[in-house]
Amino acid sequence: MVKGKYRCVVCGRVFPEGQGIILRVDDDVIPLHSSKCATKFLRSVVERLEPSIVKGVIKDVKKEFHELLEKRLKESSKKI
Repeated sequence: MVKGKYRCVVCGRVFPEGQGIILRVDDDVIPLHSSKCATKFLRSVVERLEPSIVKGVIKDVKKEFHELLEKRLKESSKKI
């Protein structure tokens, strides 16, 4: 990795700092140049995780997004 440049771990494309998606897990930096590469990478990670662990995490994340969506819909609805 050259200073200010990253290489996507999925496709190998080099992209400048400030673009793409950079995941940081502890001290590990995972550069991904696009949402398509990020989706491919994260799908592979989730598929390799223990199902009993993933179920709980997915349930929590779905609940958070559902609550945010409900709040947004409620705020944007017309008030008569």
